[in-house]
Amino acid sequence: MKQRLLVCLLCLLVIAGCKKDSPINTVVPPTTKPPVIYELFSVAGVLQSNMVIQRDKPAKIWGTAKPTSVITINASWNNAPITATSTAAGTWEVYIPASPANASPQTLSIATPGETDIAFNNILIGDVWVCAGQSNMNMPVGPLAPSFGGVENYAAEIAAANYPQIRSYTVKEDYESAPAADFSSPASWVICSPDNAGFLSATAYFFARKLHTDLQVPIGIIVSSVNGSWCETWTNKTALQNDPQLSGYIGQHQSSTLFNGMIAPLTKLSVKGFTWYQGENNQKMVPLTDYTKLNVALIKGWRAEFNQGELPFYYVQITPFDDDGGGNPSLNYLAKFRETQAIVRTSVPGAGMVITMDAGEVTNHHPRYKKQVGDRLALLALSNSYGKPVQSVGPQYASFTPNGNSVTLNFTSGTATGLNTIGNAPINQFFFVAGADKVFRKAEATISGDKIVLTAPNGTPLPVAAVRYAFTNYPITNLQSAAGLPMEPFRTDNWSN
Repeated sequence: MKQRLLVCLLCLLVIAGCKKDSPINTVVPPTTKPPVIYELFSVAGVLQSNMVIQRDKPAKIWGTAKPTSVITINASWNNAPITATSTAAGTWEVYIPASPANASPQTLSIATPGETDIAFNNILIGDVWVCAGQSNMNMPVGPLAPSFGGVENYAAEIAAANYPQIRSYTVKEDYESAPAADFSSPASWVICSPDNAGFLSATAYFFARKLHTDLQVPIGIIVSSVNGSWCETWTNKTALQNDPQLSGYIGQHQSSTLFNGMIAPLTKLSVKGFTWYQGENNQKMVPLTDYTKLNVALIKGWRAEFNQGELPFYYVQITPFDDDGGGNPSLNYLAKFRETQAIVRTSVPGAGMVITMDAGEVTNHHPRYKKQVGDRLALLALSNSYGKPVQSVGPQYASFTPNGNSVTLNFTSGTATGLNTIGNAPINQFFFVAGADKVFRKAEATISGDKIVLTAPNGTPLPVAAVRYAFTNYPITNLQSAAGLPMEPFRTDNWSN
């Protein structure tokens, strides 16, 4: 008995030593989540009846099924069925060979043994554009209380919106912590008609309408926009990580979460390109120059994720607006932000910018003039993506020639042809000149052929050293080319004032 007690005591001492003073550390292996295995037979949420398939590119069709299932895809526009086998994780994808545009309704069926077939109908083949951004991309054709009264003549626009070859898919707002494989709550493709046009993104609708009427091909618009959202929220994390100057934005303003929830599920889709209307949330960021880097990173990141080459990216410069409501016409911080937007198009190939200096409302940062914006985005696409002989940019400053108290402004060749004002009204005088004192004074502008001649006011040190045009927060301009495209704002100096 004593021997047994001694053995028990020794065991207890050994156990106590292990708990407190033993140098041996017990390593608990980390818990790992088992891989997700998909068993539900499904197709990606963006693939539906009434959709538009991108023409002239292989069309990827993808979804989930039980592991190692055989999937058979029949597309009415393709001569033969296509098969695929789902992976061990239960995912599958196939490419349907590229097809030219086709406005005749097509069908698509996806089948696997033991499951109910999935069938889509009324599919058109044309061009698909992803239209993204914040509230000005979100604002519809019709009114949206309390902040938007609808576009100009919205009732007539809605009544005339009978375009069955324009199809729209509006992505539901979704912030996700990691890139989503599919939408958590898929929307539906709708056929543009007076019944639903009032609810469509106005900028995207007018963009699609001009493309469709000019090209006579079906147009699909996928609208992925959220009011009050930041550029960094739409930029994928890898793009932020790849630039040491931008990595600090990771974790700010819910970085990448809208990309994860509202763009990532689209990245397998064949598309024509992107349009982008955003900036108001970033207009006071410090330093301002980071916006150029952010927007360029977003463009490069999206292109990399879609993996379809340098997809075109057309965006909108923010409109004139009395941002602080103080009625101070000399403030210019929005003008400096517009500069950072303008630099984007020279920092990355395949980008173009719409000017809106004539299409703003001083007291409303959701201006009603969305038709001008959509049409101008379409002109950029028609010129640069489709090779059509259309003018897509307005007068762009090239140089100035001083002569006493007179200054002649020269413009990039071909951009200022037929220089005029809207409705032949007097010029809205937003020209300022400065001499060596760096004090800007308002100059008087007149049109001389395809040039502008300025007269410096008395008291200006001569010769004139710098010129600015529409370089304040909310100048509503009216100078334009014969094509009706507004003159771009500019400054010739880099002074801090």
